[in-house]
Amino acid sequence: MVYLWAFLLGLLQAASFSLGTTGSASGLLQVLSLAGLFYLWAVSRRVVWVTFCFGWAWLGVGLYWLHFSMHDIGGLPAPLSGLAIFLLASYLTVFYVLAALVFRRFESRAREFESVHTWCASFVIGLPCLWVLAELGRGYVFTGFPWLMGGYAHVDNPLTKGWFAIFGAYGVGFVASIFAAVMAWLLVSLTNRRGDVSRSVETLVMARVVVWPVFVVAALAVVGLVLQGVSWGQSATSLTVRLVQPNVSQSIKFNESAIVRNTELFLKVAASSDAPLTVFPETALPYPWTMAPQAPLAALSDELKKDAGAGNSRAVIMGSVGVDAVQRDADGQPTLYNSAMWLDANGDVFNPARYDKIHLLPFGEVVPFGFQWFVDAMNIPLGGYGRGDSMKPFSLQTAKGVVNVGVNICYENEFGEELIRAWDSGDAAAPNLIVNVTNLGWFGTIDVSTSQMQHLQMSRARALEMARPVIVATNTGLSANIDAAGEVVDLLPPEKAVIQDVSVQTMTGRTPFTYWGNLPLLAIVSFVFGLNIFLRHRYSGA
Repeated sequence: MVYLWAFLLGLLQAASFSLGTTGSASGLLQVLSLAGLFYLWAVSRRVVWVTFCFGWAWLGVGLYWLHFSMHDIGGLPAPLSGLAIFLLASYLTVFYVLAALVFRRFESRAREFESVHTWCASFVIGLPCLWVLAELGRGYVFTGFPWLMGGYAHVDNPLTKGWFAIFGAYGVGFVASIFAAVMAWLLVSLTNRRGDVSRSVETLVMARVVVWPVFVVAALAVVGLVLQGVSWGQSATSLTVRLVQPNVSQSIKFNESAIVRNTELFLKVAASSDAPLTVFPETALPYPWTMAPQAPLAALSDELKKDAGAGNSRAVIMGSVGVDAVQRDADGQPTLYNSAMWLDANGDVFNPARYDKIHLLPFGEVVPFGFQWFVDAMNIPLGGYGRGDSMKPFSLQTAKGVVNVGVNICYENEFGEELIRAWDSGDAAAPNLIVNVTNLGWFGTIDVSTSQMQHLQMSRARALEMARPVIVATNTGLSANIDAAGEVVDLLPPEKAVIQDVSVQTMTGRTPFTYWGNLPLLAIVSFVFGLNIFLRHRYSGA
């Protein structure tokens, strides 16, 4: 029965990211399901299988949409596709299993042999630290996969969203896990009373020891509410951005006739755009840029140069495949990159400035050792991309001043601690606007897939972390204009070919997160572990 409860709690955890809940409901559901898991960790003797049941439901069901890329597009047999998702969910759950085992080792000893204060500290302080370390582990090890991380359920939660600018998504998940741990501890303490003291003494002790956990939760919630009202950035230049969502089906994306037709159409759209910035999605032109047709590119270059002298420069971001003729792969071929081309009047459209994706997607863009057979089993042009090395933003000269435009591609949207490298040279050289170009058409349509909503949640978290507007340009949806407060200002209809102009208020200024990333969170976790050890010694035998 306990395994069924764990599985149901995992489903609730997945639902907090996937069912489109709004306001505090999504965050509340995430906290409640996590509190249920923590309670099971405390009362069950088989925490390993409890955690696996929770993880299979949370991560397996939450990531089911990977099946569409592997089976529907890649042609992988359904059983093998399902097995791959199961193994991925199992691997990610291992980090939480390790956290559960460490927690049970110390919590059980505190409950049975030490003071109620130490027991409380193990639960309320130690458990959230272990949980966030598990989150960090799966977000970093083997390039990381932090999709469905707890903090992303809280982009609309007024009690927690203010913490994004301070500690980032991991920190918000840490705060949420403290809420969950306190709830679970109160439930355990009420249902599993200690037997080595009298009921009257126990009631007195419990009344005293309940105060500080409740105070911590209240303080975190109040500060979170206050932080929500803090403006970390300052308004800079308003900018019109033309979002192009072409809605090209993945079944024809690499079809030769479709590529020719789309290339002609996209370059015409780019040339005719009068917006200061026009953005196309990831690999809109899915071939090496050196193969792009000369005549349409020359026409685009002429159009971009028309108004350049009047200070009204225009630029186009076009997803394509960058080519490095100097660096070669093991077979002597030019290195290819998943790139975003920056086309403007100051550059050469035939050899443009570009952003090369830095954090590559395992299996999709880089093949882990020993898994080439798995990639070969799918009929998709995958793997073989080089790794970029610079996050320097592009400069767009407008009549109102220069706008620095930072770009990242698809999967990089998950890694806020890496995107803040754009601030390495200070705020003056940092992005005023962040653009994420992606193609979620691999993962099913929005009526059957939750990947689009999950990606949008992460994009909103990035806006909150960096106090910057975020433009999301996707192939099939959800393309969006998100302001610096993480609110969706414009949302293009999914699964439709749409060209829409959106008004963006660019920003300057820095959040604490852009200064320090995850370092303060790691310092807090280290301090809390030290405090937990101190309390264990202080109250041992009390």
